[in-house]
Amino acid sequence: MPALRTRPHRAWAVCLGCSIALFTVMGLGVNVFTIYQPWIIQVHGFTNAQGSWITTVRSLFALLAMLSVDGLCRRLGLRYTMTAGMACFAASYALFGAARTFPVYCAAAALSGLAYGYGGMIPLTLVISNWFQRRRGLALGLAAAGSGLSTILFPPLLTQVLEQRGLETALCGEAVLGVLLTVTVFLLVRSTPAQVSLAPYAGGQEAQPEMPAVRSAPAGLRPIHWWAVAVAAFLIGAPSGPGFSHLTVLYTSCGYDSILVAFLMSYLGVVLMAAKVIYGQLSDKLGSRTANLLVFLVMLAGFLLCALAPLGSVPLAFAAITLTALGMPISSVTLSVWAGDLSGQDTYQCTVKWYTSAYMLGSLATGPLPGLSADRLGSYVPAYLLFALMLLAAAVLVQGVYRRLDLGKRPR
Repeated sequence: MPALRTRPHRAWAVCLGCSIALFTVMGLGVNVFTIYQPWIIQVHGFTNAQGSWITTVRSLFALLAMLSVDGLCRRLGLRYTMTAGMACFAASYALFGAARTFPVYCAAAALSGLAYGYGGMIPLTLVISNWFQRRRGLALGLAAAGSGLSTILFPPLLTQVLEQRGLETALCGEAVLGVLLTVTVFLLVRSTPAQVSLAPYAGGQEAQPEMPAVRSAPAGLRPIHWWAVAVAAFLIGAPSGPGFSHLTVLYTSCGYDSILVAFLMSYLGVVLMAAKVIYGQLSDKLGSRTANLLVFLVMLAGFLLCALAPLGSVPLAFAAITLTALGMPISSVTLSVWAGDLSGQDTYQCTVKWYTSAYMLGSLATGPLPGLSADRLGSYVPAYLLFALMLLAAAVLVQGVYRRLDLGKRPR
């Protein structure tokens, strides 16, 4: 008698839907937007500071969305909240396509920020937490890898469209794509497995949702430890936010060809996609303390190499992009892991919200810095050196807390 084929658990379809959501609101809305930035500055005659302010407005509204997303999740549910975020993305790019002035660009950026907050890592983390009892680190990594896929596919395509069809066509095309992706996420994602009469994924074992394991906060956790990691989340907002979003203008301002820069960003997407899955696996297998240390070290090295962009070396640029991308899980997956390590089951959702909000506040506070630095000092490099210093301070804080509380050791 032939063996029966086991169907994949529905949780993996939900994980795919979450990945598409992050592909859209983080990948297209934030990562790939860096391709547009030099064009927006050139086509409309904006200053470097105005270019930075557009992304700063996006960060401001992303922060506001993150501070209110838990209330929206309670009112609408996780599925409808993520769908609302996706709809904001489509609306933002429609407005970007129609924009001719700086205030309208800022209004479109505000919608993009709402999309990032309502369709991004906070509701995604809660959906994954509901659907996965086991392999949660892997599921988070796979879902977060969606943002890397968009960074692989779109920079060369967008560069061709921008050069042949212009800025408006490229932006409006993304608006249409946003509508299609919104419908896809709505069809794939469900807030909880109970909504489709299923139990959470348990890795081939029988899930027991009626008697969940109660996870408590770590012994010895004090407010100073919680706040130290919150400060670290704030500090990494600078390199992961404006540091990442200004990579294209950093390299184009140093004389690199726009096609080469687009290829670098696609290559970054390849590494970023793998990096998020790798971090999830490292966290599951080696423990989050070791995974944290590795991700900090490689990203710090990447930013130090970014500061060497004026040398004009293509191999150094590839090395900088490689290491920066390997460290980028620090802006998404690590925040959820830190929240899990430093909270109990009853405070996990709140901790995810505040750590992610602290990260976005750091991104907001330093958003204008690269443009202001370029206008005043004639180079983006000083900003990247400052971002490297902030990464180092964040690493010291996080690793210090983990060692003090004896957290994140290799699982037995």
